[in-house]
Amino acid sequence: MDCEKFDRVVLDLLYGELDELTEAAAKRHIEHCSRCKGVSSGLRATREVGTLALVDPPDSLELGILEAERRMNAKLPLGKRLGRAVSILAVYAMRPQLAMAALLLLMIGSSLFFLRARPGAQDSVLVTERGTPEAEAEHVTIVAVPEPAAAPAPLASAAMPRLAGAKNEAAAHDRETDKPSATSGELAEAAKTDDEKTAPSDAEPLPGTEPAADSLDAASAAFTGGRYVEAQRRFEEIAARGGSEAPGAALQAVEALRRQRGCPAAAPRYDDVHSRYPDTPSGNEAAWQAGDCYRALGELTRARQSLEGLLQVAEYRSRAEAALQELSLREEQVASANAKKAKAAAPAAGAPVPASPPAAAKAAAPRAVESQ
Repeated sequence: MDCEKFDRVVLDLLYGELDELTEAAAKRHIEHCSRCKGVSSGLRATREVGTLALVDPPDSLELGILEAERRMNAKLPLGKRLGRAVSILAVYAMRPQLAMAALLLLMIGSSLFFLRARPGAQDSVLVTERGTPEAEAEHVTIVAVPEPAAAPAPLASAAMPRLAGAKNEAAAHDRETDKPSATSGELAEAAKTDDEKTAPSDAEPLPGTEPAADSLDAASAAFTGGRYVEAQRRFEEIAARGGSEAPGAALQAVEALRRQRGCPAAAPRYDDVHSRYPDTPSGNEAAWQAGDCYRALGELTRARQSLEGLLQVAEYRSRAEAALQELSLREEQVASANAKKAKAAAPAAGAPVPASPPAAAKAAAPRAVESQ
């Protein structure tokens, strides 16, 4: 195999797509040709460098995509919305399952339409005279006329004084306690059973009880519910209005961004919140979170800058000192590892450099002549 043919098959050799004979010939050519060996080594190194590591998507990726789609759909004109709806319905209408279901419903409906009544069934009740056959008299219902209710019998003379005394005692008890008589609503409430009293009410909540859409409570509810895109938008709107809620809202907006895209996107935003609201609880917390993010990303210098500013804050002094000690240990470890790598990469001092075969032959030739 020559160099021209090797150039044509080098990519197939790199990805293992050659047959055994051609691959063996290409490898033998590489062993004897320094140019083709360098080409193969460069391509192999490029392939290894270009291999990307698999990264798991963030948990909020799906929510972010759905939120972006909802916003884009909200900006579409009415005509395009109707067109999309018609397209979706047409796709479902072309499915064979839907056609079979429609045919089944049509068959059931036609069967019910043409269904005849059973023989002997009657649509009305016939009242006949006495003497009709018993088979036909089965459909006749005779309802007795209710008799008027009899008037209550007069109470015995012995029971009258007891009844009057009970009424007087009840009236006197009501006057003494000033208790008003029960209304119809109270009677209906008392007549309810325990299950009816404990059953949940279907009535909607009264207006004004739910938090406003632009309030801090609504943004916190979205953050707690995992709707981080919506929570970030609401917190940023509250921070843009200013006021006493602006520092906390700005910090919570960065927290929502961190839940979506991680520390690479949130770390500079923490620095921004710290610079906008210095010497505030939210600004100090933003500095602490920025140092934590930079420490996780391996940017130890920026993490040290964020944490050193918290040494003057009493609430964060002890935590900042412990974090700075940990950063010092990590910096020492990184420096030691870099020194070991540099030492291993440097050539050994004082090692003899072997002479090339032609040079050694030239040096030996004069000595041979002198000896003769």
